[in-house]
Amino acid sequence: MKTGTLSRLLGATAISFWAPVALAQDVTTIPVGANTEAPTPTFSPEGFVISVNGDAILGDRAVQDVVRRTDVQLANADVQVTFDGLGADPRLDVEIVGDAPRRAGEQLTLQSATNYPAFVSRAEMRIIDRAATGGPRTIGVYDMSPNGQLSIPLPEGNDLIVVHRVYGTDGRFDETAPLRLTVDDARRRIDGVEDGADSAVVRNIDVTGGAVTVRGSDVAPGATVTALGERISTDRDGGFIIQRILSAGDYGVDVRVQGGGQNVDLTRDITIPRAEWFYVATADLTYGIREGDSFDGRETYTTGRFAGFVNGKTAEGVRIIGSLDTGEGDLEDIFRDLDKRDPRQLLLRVDPDDLYPTYGDDSTSEDLTPTEGRIFLRIEKDRNFVQWGNFKGDLSDNAFVRNERSLYGLSAGVETRAATSRGDAMGRFAFYAAQPERSPHRDVFLGTGGSVFFLEKQDIAQASETISIQLRDPDTGRVTQTRQLVAGQDYQINYIQGIVTLSQPLQASASEGLFDIGSASKHDVVLVAAYEHTPSASDVDGFAYGARAEGWLTDNIRVGVSGMLDETGDTDHQVVGLDVMYQISDDSFLRLDYAESEGTGFDSTFSADGGLIVDTITATGSSGEAFKLEGKLNLSDLGVAADGAIGAYFERRSEGFASLDTQVTAATGDELFWGLAADVKVSDQWTLGVGYDAYENDAGETDTTGTVAASYQATAQLNYAIGLETQDNTGGTRPGSRTDLAARLTYTPDDAIAAYVFGQTTLDRDTLPANDRFGVGGSYAFGNGWQVGGEVSDGSLGIGGRVTAAYADGNGNTRYVSYEVDPDRELDGINLSGRDRGRFVAGGSQRISSTIDVFGENTYDLFGVHDSLISAYGLTYTPTDTLSFTGALEIGRVDDGDQYDLDRRALSLGMIYSDAQLDASGRVEYRTEDGLNAGNDVTADTLLVSANAAYKFDEVQRLVFSADIARTKTEQSNLIEGDYADVVLGYAYRPIEDDRLNILARYRFLSDTQGLRDAEEDGPRQRSQVVSVDASYDLNPQWTIGGKLGYRSAETAIDSDSDFAQNDAWLAVANARYHLVHDWDALLEVRQLNLVQAETSETSFLGAVYKHINNNVKVGVGYNFGSFSDDLTDLTQDDQGAFVNVIAKF
Repeated sequence: MKTGTLSRLLGATAISFWAPVALAQDVTTIPVGANTEAPTPTFSPEGFVISVNGDAILGDRAVQDVVRRTDVQLANADVQVTFDGLGADPRLDVEIVGDAPRRAGEQLTLQSATNYPAFVSRAEMRIIDRAATGGPRTIGVYDMSPNGQLSIPLPEGNDLIVVHRVYGTDGRFDETAPLRLTVDDARRRIDGVEDGADSAVVRNIDVTGGAVTVRGSDVAPGATVTALGERISTDRDGGFIIQRILSAGDYGVDVRVQGGGQNVDLTRDITIPRAEWFYVATADLTYGIREGDSFDGRETYTTGRFAGFVNGKTAEGVRIIGSLDTGEGDLEDIFRDLDKRDPRQLLLRVDPDDLYPTYGDDSTSEDLTPTEGRIFLRIEKDRNFVQWGNFKGDLSDNAFVRNERSLYGLSAGVETRAATSRGDAMGRFAFYAAQPERSPHRDVFLGTGGSVFFLEKQDIAQASETISIQLRDPDTGRVTQTRQLVAGQDYQINYIQGIVTLSQPLQASASEGLFDIGSASKHDVVLVAAYEHTPSASDVDGFAYGARAEGWLTDNIRVGVSGMLDETGDTDHQVVGLDVMYQISDDSFLRLDYAESEGTGFDSTFSADGGLIVDTITATGSSGEAFKLEGKLNLSDLGVAADGAIGAYFERRSEGFASLDTQVTAATGDELFWGLAADVKVSDQWTLGVGYDAYENDAGETDTTGTVAASYQATAQLNYAIGLETQDNTGGTRPGSRTDLAARLTYTPDDAIAAYVFGQTTLDRDTLPANDRFGVGGSYAFGNGWQVGGEVSDGSLGIGGRVTAAYADGNGNTRYVSYEVDPDRELDGINLSGRDRGRFVAGGSQRISSTIDVFGENTYDLFGVHDSLISAYGLTYTPTDTLSFTGALEIGRVDDGDQYDLDRRALSLGMIYSDAQLDASGRVEYRTEDGLNAGNDVTADTLLVSANAAYKFDEVQRLVFSADIARTKTEQSNLIEGDYADVVLGYAYRPIEDDRLNILARYRFLSDTQGLRDAEEDGPRQRSQVVSVDASYDLNPQWTIGGKLGYRSAETAIDSDSDFAQNDAWLAVANARYHLVHDWDALLEVRQLNLVQAETSETSFLGAVYKHINNNVKVGVGYNFGSFSDDLTDLTQDDQGAFVNVIAKF
């Protein structure tokens, strides 16, 4: 028998009883009995005031008057000063003020933005040239004030970025993600206006205390605003906001608005407390005796449920946050397996949609304790923490041992307060033990010249992705450079469709030096997307473990040990590694990485056309080891007065070694990589560069490439370059040798014009084809935002060339178009049949008006008979401040006349509306695939609809609506097929002044006919509708009457081959509660259950008496004269009998 009302309400039942019995979470204050308690004396405090939500409830009248007058004056000036609580998120950002400079010497203005300047001792902007001689190099460090501006001439450089770094008093620093300097910021910020953005990727500063926010509106043009000691810029509508994190203590927050006919000069006293705690807990225990025909005699039972939440912070930086929900069940079972992952528990968590969609109080919910089990706990201080719940793994400091998966389980991290001169903790340890519910996946895309890429999987786990760009040797696969991208700044991702859109087009190759077409110096540019997804045809079980310990033996030498074990699904893999690094300076280092692996490894995919055609690289690892030694030295760190650097690497991988990035198979056997390079600016005019790379494997393949190049800057406008490259390959797909000589003359009369002529010739060769080539090229930057460029050449391998045009006006309006033909182009997985006619890309974005923004791009590739087209279009329409529409369309088509004739389309439509009465949002996602893929017929259609709305009739009535609909038709084994619909409508009547009558109503439609293809069990199907109305009315302080009417219409089938069975029911409940003396309650309830198909009905009575022990505990005893409960989802009908119920709440 299930008698605890709280247990039923928290249990995601279809219909639950409401109101007649006090809930465990209700605050019940026992009235003071006149015959037992003495009157409370009048208390008149002096010198302080206590306020709740701005309303004084106790304190000195004089103090109340001062505070009230200040609040009234601030309100009249449209200014608010609020304390946001302890533990606010620290924010750090860097912005380019005005248009981004295009040429060296133009003025560059950078804005620092942080909400914790009180914890910053100094700040700096660090400008880095990623294409400098010898590799990325810091070319300027500029000190500045936190939240200040820095104006400097743009330095010389080929690929300049800036990172903003701030230092704490202990020398530790926080740092932002890189921001490109010569490209307009796609974030469209208003110069100088605080917008709450955070782009920090490194966090080491201890930020404790609470946040104070000052906001205002309708500031007159020309007026100046000062708050918290800082001058604040207003937006175009006269609004402003500033938030600052302050340590514990008392503060006078000054606010001044002067000029433009306004004159406000006020101080609001704020206290930052030393601690802040919120907690709630309930316990519901029932002991009962069942009586019925389903068992002999009588049966006793003991059930219960414990649930709680705590969120506490101190000004010293300690934070404890946790939740527990055992679920309702037998008392001996509810505390078992609290640490186990429970996917059903995630659906049964306390969520208003599981009970009544609205309770009429405009409350919202936020999950601060993300967990896929029954418990969450996190204790942290100064970046030391221990946590049970959901987290993202972070093993990344060993070249071979890396894991960035989204996981569930135990994680912990400890680090020392002592730090190196660069702000790194002297010692650090991290550990996790997890039970994943999703599978990891990794897609690799060759750059297409466009910006849209289709991931292989759909329904990506939110925030689980890691997107990066890599330069790879096309012959050996060795990664020479990696740059991780920042979400929102460098790319956008549609998690449902599985589509990544970059902020800039990604080219397919990058050339190092003079040699381009047909050269071994040319590298592939690839996009790597690692993410989590939920497999559709099988459950994910198993465990994953990982740990890393590192320490700085000196200020320059770090030693680390890493390990990971993954036993998820079909994966059974482990890797352990050791690494040692000698950090000489920011740009100079020497490091060693070693790892051993055992197990299957990880599958991945590769696509050369943006995801239309995908090759799966199946994991075949067994066991192996990898060793890597690399170093780079800036000449300045060697005491040489010249720009430049020297570097070398040595790497060996044995057959069977596998990691997230590497698979060494029997096709190659053991692999060996080694090489060295040097780039030196020997004088103001001469720059010399040498490089040598070698690769060999046990399959007999060897590849070696050597280059020597020299550049002479004759004048400011004229540059001469000459170089020699030699290749010698044995085995593999391109055996032979060749030596080429190349020269280039570049003329740059000013910053807007560049022209060059180049030539190369083969001096000697064996088997490899000759690579004679001559050509011209150039670029021109117009003053109106347009820049054009082009190159054309001819030679032994055929005609090659490219034409580009790009436009940017600094306000988000862009255009770009390019066409490229590379006679030496190869696409992995695609055999060239016919002539390569090149690749054409055209796209751009446009702000048509203040309400309309559009984006479009087309990538058309003509690789012989293999034709592919990827088109992407997007629109944002904001006709009013309350209404916004978004739309996006992605189209992909590939056809080679044989194995591929595939069409893929993805459509997204969205709407948001918000005003004082109505909040509504909706989204439609549609994706279809049809055609021939690798000779196999493919047909898949997926439709997803999600909508939410909340309407406020008045202050006492609310109406909410939500709908989630999915429909999938497919013959593919990796997709769920079927229909799913969940529609909910809720109503609440909750009076404020006269609250005697309360009404809650709910309607829910659920249809689930989705099944798992190729799973061992097809799974049940169901269609149901549930309607319920609850009401209560207080006749007087002693009597409360209530009732409920519920209807369930349900059809269920155990699998797709079974017929649906109807199971309808009506439930009517009427009850009365009488408050006896001040701490006693009595309940009498009558229930009527009508089972339609069974043609039976039953009437039952329930009586109970509760005694309030104190404000937190009450005990009740009762008897149910019927066999059923008031829960229509309870089909056991074993509820007759007596019970004792204990409820505690805190």
